[in-house]
Amino acid sequence: MPTARGSSPTAAAAHQPYRPGGPPLPVVAAAVTALATPGLVVLTGGPGAGRSTALRRVGESYRGPVFAGGGLAMLAGVPALALARAVRARLPTDDAALLAEAVRSRVRGGLLLLDDLQWADPATLAALPQIAAHCRVAVALRTPHRIPGDLAGALHTAATVWLPLPPLTGQEAVELARRVAPRLTETAITDLVRRAGGLPLAVEALARHASVELPSLDPAPPPTDTPEVSTVDGPVDVRYAIAGALADLPRPARTAMAALGLLGRPVPAELLGDGAGELIATGLVQLDGAGQAAAQSPYVAEVAAGLLDPAERVALHRRLAQLVPPREAAQHLAAAGDAAGAYRAAVAAAGAAQTAGERGELLLFACALPGVPVPAEVRRDAARLALAAGRPRAALRALDSASDSGPAGAVLRGEALLQVGDPVAAGTAVQDVPDDADPAVVAARDRVSLLALLATDPAAAQLAAAQFAGTAVNHREKPGLVAAVAAVR
Repeated sequence: MPTARGSSPTAAAAHQPYRPGGPPLPVVAAAVTALATPGLVVLTGGPGAGRSTALRRVGESYRGPVFAGGGLAMLAGVPALALARAVRARLPTDDAALLAEAVRSRVRGGLLLLDDLQWADPATLAALPQIAAHCRVAVALRTPHRIPGDLAGALHTAATVWLPLPPLTGQEAVELARRVAPRLTETAITDLVRRAGGLPLAVEALARHASVELPSLDPAPPPTDTPEVSTVDGPVDVRYAIAGALADLPRPARTAMAALGLLGRPVPAELLGDGAGELIATGLVQLDGAGQAAAQSPYVAEVAAGLLDPAERVALHRRLAQLVPPREAAQHLAAAGDAAGAYRAAVAAAGAAQTAGERGELLLFACALPGVPVPAEVRRDAARLALAAGRPRAALRALDSASDSGPAGAVLRGEALLQVGDPVAAGTAVQDVPDDADPAVVAARDRVSLLALLATDPAAAQLAAAQFAGTAVNHREKPGLVAAVAAVR
């Protein structure tokens, strides 16, 4: 049976439409205004855009009988199912005019709501313009969809208004995330809002996931006013909703969306190939003035990448490695399982790096690749740059190799062990460095030995410092050793 809400056609002033974390949604207000008289209102938006919530609010704003139904993905081929669910009756399906009259006679002055129109059958779609000629009809249509061009064109022609649902503003998304997960830090909220890209369902899903990962602090019960993004029949899993939408895209567009997910950043539109145009047309991808294409919701792009099977993922990583700079190419080759190719790309990128920090990151990445023989000098360079950046554990990982890193590597290992707080291991690491090694290496050895000794045997460290100070070596050329002697004495 329909839900009765009084007798007046609309009540926009008495019952304002809802917008999570913000003022009433203009699209919902426009739909309510358009439904003052019979006609067809179409609310459109991408997966997780809040179409179902907006449609429900349209129904809540109507003061009269509301007949709510909709399409079902698993039963998309059942004739007139979406309409039958709304009016709770068996309907004639062989003739569009008879079907429209059967629905009209039941809805009359009420409001017909149909969610998930993208899953409605052709009979329902063909009857809607005729029903809307006499009844108030509001539908939610996901983009992309597979509605045939002639039926989609007829809907456009018959629609009183065709209303794309805008994404949440940054502030609205922040407020929604806080409602769902009030314990999240500002940094976490900022990150999830960026990933969600203004999709309410994605904001909720990411906020709940981040909240679950927080350590338990005996939190208070969740707020009861947290808005629920749902269909007419109940909550929707965000990944399922996104996967369903992506499945309705042509294969080139699905591949292009997955590529954006693997890249994790905007790219020139031409890099995405033939699928870019379809993604831009459906609103899943935005194009800036410089020709850079970016996913409207990075989370949707991540889901698209996650839907690739292993062989497709490897092939796409290899393809992307040919199109991006060497730094990114190394990461894609590694993800594709080509460790040797990733090593070559990383070392080449390190040679062209503009900063020591970038060079160090690339060399550390190269040293961590499995099954690749890394020359000792590359490991030493990576460790040296890691120590300069204050990352002793990364330096130890770079040096952790069966290959001999030589006296210079032993000193670097000792320095890293000192910095992680293991003076005994540090002293052991440098004890075999010979006196005839490079003078700078010997000086660094002595410095590590002295500081390790200071932490384990201060009295012996005093004697060793006196010995160093009394040698004929020109300590001015060894500032590290001089500083260590001064620290002990």
